[in-house]
Amino acid sequence: MKINNRDKIFDVSVDLFSKYGYDAVSIRRIAGEVGIKESSIYNHYKCKESILDAILEYYISKMTSDEIPLSKAAENLDVGIDFFYNTGLELYKSKLCEPQMMKITRIILVEAYHNEKIRDFVKNAMIAGPINGWMDLFDLMKMKGLIRKDSDSRHLAESFYYYGLFLMIEHFIVNYPEDDGVFLERLGEKSQLQMELIFNSVREIK
Repeated sequence: MKINNRDKIFDVSVDLFSKYGYDAVSIRRIAGEVGIKESSIYNHYKCKESILDAILEYYISKMTSDEIPLSKAAENLDVGIDFFYNTGLELYKSKLCEPQMMKITRIILVEAYHNEKIRDFVKNAMIAGPINGWMDLFDLMKMKGLIRKDSDSRHLAESFYYYGLFLMIEHFIVNYPEDDGVFLERLGEKSQLQMELIFNSVREIK
């Protein structure tokens, strides 16, 4: 399948940004790697920031596609907490394991320190949104009598999600790329243990 220039620009930009950082990569360098004139970039993206916008939009679109609605989550919880959690975990891992997604995750986590646009993306799309989603799920667990009704849903959501976020930061910033081959399995195993620890601490005893 032939890749058009817009997609080539996107792919090359992801690769270069992940290796050298967003600020260190120029439009001229992107064009050179793609094999087109610098002016041709502007037929597809009006500036380098537009490429970054497209990368962030692609990432959140991929990560939120096939999200399990609360109604479906309620059905999965009826089957059991392990089935519910493992279904979501495997879906998450299947998206993150794509090389393109791994590169973009690194761009986001590294660049968030000094890029305001990416920092806002992390705050809203990678922290606030998921935390609210997990709060809804813990509220659902309370409603279904799976955990104690006096449990603090926000604290539970933050305790679980921040641990997974730490594992991602540890990999993409501290250990990258040495543990690439084992990262996703380690993420799955450790986050599952964390979820079991949290769930068991507030489980409704019947």
